[in-house]
Amino acid sequence: MNYDELEQAWRGLGERLDRCQLSIDHQRRRDALGAARARLRLLSLGQLVQLAIGALIVLSAGGYWWARLDQPHLAVYGIAIHLYGLGLLIAAGTQLALLVRIDYRAPVLTVQHQLLALRRLRVTADRWLLVAGFVVWVPFVFALLAAAGLDVWSTRPAVVGWNLAAGLALAVLAGWLTLRFRTAFERDAAGRSLREAQADLAEFEGAD
Repeated sequence: MNYDELEQAWRGLGERLDRCQLSIDHQRRRDALGAARARLRLLSLGQLVQLAIGALIVLSAGGYWWARLDQPHLAVYGIAIHLYGLGLLIAAGTQLALLVRIDYRAPVLTVQHQLLALRRLRVTADRWLLVAGFVVWVPFVFALLAAAGLDVWSTRPAVVGWNLAAGLALAVLAGWLTLRFRTAFERDAAGRSLREAQADLAEFEGAD
């Protein structure tokens, strides 16, 4: 075998190795995308549950305050709870919409950008729902007490006011803590499924 034949054989071997490597890389990316998709099914299930809870709150609270328009304080309780349920509903719906739009046949970098957008949305939604939750417990508790026959607002409105003030103070504190410990909060808010899905694709960053 002369030099030209040896060079040609070597070149052919190199081309075959390159094709094998491309095939391996393609399979690895496909497996990573499949793993990410499987993990995000759990996230989708969680959002479906939140969607159902939000819808239940919206329907029940909507009927509650509409039937009590002649009692303004009870109507306000119901409207506050209604708005919180609407927040749950919108947060879950928008996240499900993003999950549905993820194209697992697209380049990995595109999927990574979609997951990053989903993560940012989850963090923002969880922050606002957490803050609102420290306020909405006040009308929820006093609405339950009124339903049990103890209308605190009619007898001791200051108690409602002080509880509302405490709820607002706790809400401000909770909001500040989510910013003070931003990294920990955002990690928890993203959720394990999304974090692991992003980790599945992290090694392919910039490879497309």
